[in-house]
Amino acid sequence: MPKKDEVRIGGACFVRLDSLAELGRLSCALERAPFPLFAFKSGGLYRIAAQADLFMGTPIFYYFDSEKTGEFLAYRNSGDGEDVQLVGAANNASYLYAPVIRISKMPDSLEPKKDFPDKFMSIEVEDLPSLVKVGTYKMLFEEPPLPLFSFENGKGWLIGTFARIDDYEEASIFFYARTSGGPTSGFVKYSPDKISETAFVGKTDEHGFYYIKVLKLAEPHPLVQF
Repeated sequence: MPKKDEVRIGGACFVRLDSLAELGRLSCALERAPFPLFAFKSGGLYRIAAQADLFMGTPIFYYFDSEKTGEFLAYRNSGDGEDVQLVGAANNASYLYAPVIRISKMPDSLEPKKDFPDKFMSIEVEDLPSLVKVGTYKMLFEEPPLPLFSFENGKGWLIGTFARIDDYEEASIFFYARTSGGPTSGFVKYSPDKISETAFVGKTDEHGFYYIKVLKLAEPHPLVQF
């Protein structure tokens, strides 16, 4: 019997990413160490997923369905842009590698769930610089910045991040801003000294800026409440 205060997992939330590049950026870019990825068969394809959050006892996985898998997902951001591919060996030092763990069968407690009575509260901020301030505050504690998620919800494009206002996951909030279209690149650059230069960029090597990664979702986030 579970303890009274023990949270039981009764299904997982799987959120589809727009491309394999989004998964590579999520698992590798700006992280201290790449996230492990889990691959399992789903509808004739390989579902490759990373667990990136937990809310109200529900694990949140971000995934991309691929016709093939590999031993690692290789990621590189250079002057030519991003290069993301599934490979059989981690043998090129110019790449970051997220290990791909192949799962024979997912446990029943992690089967995809469709209905979520509990959702993140949402708060709209005025502009992209305000949003990036939310996403980069963890850098004060020498932690990676929070990722930004972008999706269209039928009323236009939104970009936002999930942040906790205290130590309890129930207090998590989705801070978001409205944009005129989808993200034009995979990162946002930001500097407290150059607020007007906050912008989407493809590279993270310009001196004097903080960078925060942007993940484009293939559909609206199922755990966001408006």
